[in-house]
Amino acid sequence: MIDCREAVRRMWPFLDRSLEPHPTEELETHLETCKRCCGELEFSREVRGMVTTTISPAMPDELRERVERLLATVRDGGQGR
Repeated sequence: MIDCREAVRRMWPFLDRSLEPHPTEELETHLETCKRCCGELEFSREVRGMVTTTISPAMPDELRERVERLLATVRDGGQGR
């Protein structure tokens, strides 16, 4: 069974549907028993939804690039760019 740190690291790929089947199953098993990570997943869904609807071609390039870098960092679990 995975721990909370690993569960959070997998959430963005899980939401993007890019996580492999076995890691997805491990995450889903973890979420069945961990209320904290369920909250993290809901928060990630909300942030993803807001960002998806906010990023647009009309957004200044510098701002869009900063948001995209931030999302990449989040997807990597804060492990760099």
